Amino acid sequence: MKNERITEDFVREHFKNDPLVGAIRLDEQKTTVAKARTCLSKASKNMTGKSGYPEFIISLPALPDDIIVVECKADAKAHRSVLGDDPSGFAVDGALHYSAFLSSEYNVISIAVSGSNSKKLKISSFYQKKGETEVKEEDGKLLDIFSYIEHLGGGAQAQNIESAEITKTAIDLNNDLNDYSIAEYERCTIVSAILLALHNPAFKGSYKKVASSKEMKPTPARVAKAIITGIGNWLEDNEIDADRVKSMLGEFEKIKNHDIAKSDQIKKKKATAEDDNYVLRDLTERLEKSILPLISMGEKGYDVLGRFYREFIRYAGTDKKTGLVLTPQHITELFCDIVALNANDTVYDSCCGTGGFLIASMKRMVGLAVNDVSKKTAIKKNQLIGIEKRTDMFTFACSNMMMSSDGKSHIYQGDSFSPLNVAKIKTLKPTVAFLNPPYDVGEDGQLEFIEGALDCLQQGGSCAAIVQMSCVTSSSAAAVLVRERLLEKHKLTGVFSMPDDLFHPVGVITCIIIFEAHSPHPAGYKTFFGYFKDDGFRKAKNVGRVNQGQWDAVKAEWLEAYLNREGKTGLSVLKAVSASDEWCAEAYMETDYSSISQNDFEKVLKGYIAFKVTHG
Repeated sequence: MKNERITEDFVREHFKNDPLVGAIRLDEQKTTVAKARTCLSKASKNMTGKSGYPEFIISLPALPDDIIVVECKADAKAHRSVLGDDPSGFAVDGALHYSAFLSSEYNVISIAVSGSNSKKLKISSFYQKKGETEVKEEDGKLLDIFSYIEHLGGGAQAQNIESAEITKTAIDLNNDLNDYSIAEYERCTIVSAILLALHNPAFKGSYKKVASSKEMKPTPARVAKAIITGIGNWLEDNEIDADRVKSMLGEFEKIKNHDIAKSDQIKKKKATAEDDNYVLRDLTERLEKSILPLISMGEKGYDVLGRFYREFIRYAGTDKKTGLVLTPQHITELFCDIVALNANDTVYDSCCGTGGFLIASMKRMVGLAVNDVSKKTAIKKNQLIGIEKRTDMFTFACSNMMMSSDGKSHIYQGDSFSPLNVAKIKTLKPTVAFLNPPYDVGEDGQLEFIEGALDCLQQGGSCAAIVQMSCVTSSSAAAVLVRERLLEKHKLTGVFSMPDDLFHPVGVITCIIIFEAHSPHPAGYKTFFGYFKDDGFRKAKNVGRVNQGQWDAVKAEWLEAYLNREGKTGLSVLKAVSASDEWCAEAYMETDYSSISQNDFEKVLKGYIAFKVTHG
């Protein structure tokens, strides 16, 4: 029996199950947006001059001049009339009817969906620009929300909205786990484990059943055991080597020791009473519904899934006290541009953490391989090398790579300074090194990580590292000594002073150092120093640093100055330096007085007065 509710259910579930559903407002047979309500105030399909509404109206708070409408019919025969003049009887006619009213104030995507069999639905889609009468028919299928935003607002806008939603989801999940007194590093382990276990169909289909006993009481220990078993089976099915499986499972086994896997009852921090402990089950279901669907989006899905995972780890695992400061994604991608990474490079990270640089490198090189399937396989199998000393970080790195559609790259657990590991890395002949050394090893320790990575590179290879600014300004004997050794063997081609809040929420001032391997620094050679303090990102409440749409232009300006070795007032300077000099633009760059305004002067004076008052 034909039923329009079945058609509506299909459309409703399509959008509600989309990972970016939080970026839209989905209204049914009404609208909560005043402007849209005004447009439809006389849009009755019966031409009575009264208000009329389609089955669904999708508005986008970030795109106030764009809207999507969906009109449904139960019978596929009622999809489109011959003349297109029967909005009450046909889906296409109705969708275009509403588009005509809304186009006075909006760019409109109108969608017609007909039929009660989800496998035989008829779908038509149209686009009408604001203020125009012309309607363009487009591909007849329902797209994901990202694609609609990309169509309406452009790729950069879609990327920004998607990134904000991913960050918000990651932060919300962190806050929820914090309510159960789950420490930051434990959250990383739990989420990593569940996301990997959900790749196993057997676990995915059974975890809800094992969460309760026959007496309908919670059995969290069984869920934890099922997670570990599910991961082990999935890793073995994908032919992950035994040593890596053993190491990863050893880390994930720690889940069993937490209260969420042991106690039948559990209490939130601010709660007065305990509840039945279904935390692992509910967390798994949440990840299955909101995050796992990304996989169905193919390569883009793996990219978004990996980005969620990295964002979650960044907020849960970033800790300056333990030396762990995870590199933002736009910076890992910038590194690829700095060294002009190509598909034949082999990338090495001697302290790979969660694998951010390796992910960015893999994505870039695979993209450059275009349609060469064998080359893409070789990149993933042979051209990505990482070492991580911490067991938890090693596990997160492996998980990250696997959730980015790769699990067979050369990631090793151990000390990157050990002679055995150094020899192993050299046999793989890396040409590029990217790294963000742990900051708790001090200035000289961070510089020694760079020295060790350079030693493993091929002649003429490129090394880019992001370190604390004090590494290049410290006058300590230990730091100067390492800088001397670096210049004796390698050419310092550039140093970039980075934005002060780059690693928000951790406060650490950093710079990027670039070397050419095994090419001694020539006497009198002028190194490029960039004052790259503004990347166009701004801090937004609950989502961290957000691209304001300027990053692409800012990056292009930075790269142009560096690659062309240009000194620009207020941006960059070329200067010959020695090991005992400060390696930063601030020490040598001329002030651009032309950009200073009366407002700047007043702002500084007010700040000074406030300081004097505050400090008596």
